[in-house]
Amino acid sequence: MKKTISSLSLLALFPWISGIAQQPIKNQNKSQDERIWHYSMIDAMRRGIYEGTHTVKELKTHGDFGLGTFNHLNGELIALDGIIYRIPPNGKVEVASENLKSPFTSLTYFKTDVVKNLTFTGSLEELQSKVQAMLTTQNLPYAIKIEGTWAEITVGGADPVSPDDTTELATLMKVRPQYKAKDMKGTMVGYFTPSLVSNVDLSPFHFHFISDDRKFAGHLMSGNLVNTEIKIYLNEKSGYDIELLRENNRFRQLKFQGKESSSVY
Repeated sequence: MKKTISSLSLLALFPWISGIAQQPIKNQNKSQDERIWHYSMIDAMRRGIYEGTHTVKELKTHGDFGLGTFNHLNGELIALDGIIYRIPPNGKVEVASENLKSPFTSLTYFKTDVVKNLTFTGSLEELQSKVQAMLTTQNLPYAIKIEGTWAEITVGGADPVSPDDTTELATLMKVRPQYKAKDMKGTMVGYFTPSLVSNVDLSPFHFHFISDDRKFAGHLMSGNLVNTEIKIYLNEKSGYDIELLRENNRFRQLKFQGKESSSVY
């Protein structure tokens, strides 16, 4: 029997969060272009839920841009220009096998609303502050792509855990593998998430990074840009489509406590 995943019913609280729409690989549903599709939520990851049932092949039907991880934290996930990449614990970048599964993925069809070119010097935190000031509202999500060359950059990976390991994410991330580089040209792939839905994804920002040569990538942790030309692409979204982990017994049994801290990952 084919397994199914349920949608999260949030319409009563947030009318701009809609139900699940089935989407072919060649996107015909223009309304879905305006939303971000989430497979699970960051709160589930924070509670040590690391197993889902959607394969990479299935994920591709929900967007051409985004980020996530693979079952049991077996690599970071980046989707860019319709290709899903996996960054295993050794830090090497590979095109993800279509049979790999994910417990947490955020995807959308990227449609540029605004492009801004500027010369920038500063840290990741300062860049994020500048981008946040560019947003026309703090209460809607944005898909964000930023191209530029980093004077220095640190990205993080994850060591895989056993299928029965439920260690909370914050504990695992204290000893996560980290990869550093200098003069690295590439693309930030990520989202701005409003604080009112910080249980859905990291808030205010969640970024992964992948180099232009596709040899260096991971969860963007820190870095500095020095007098470099950057290009910022913004795509405002109307809300979310969210699927929950119906087949995961631990997800079904846990009692979630509502809004969580957004700083862990």
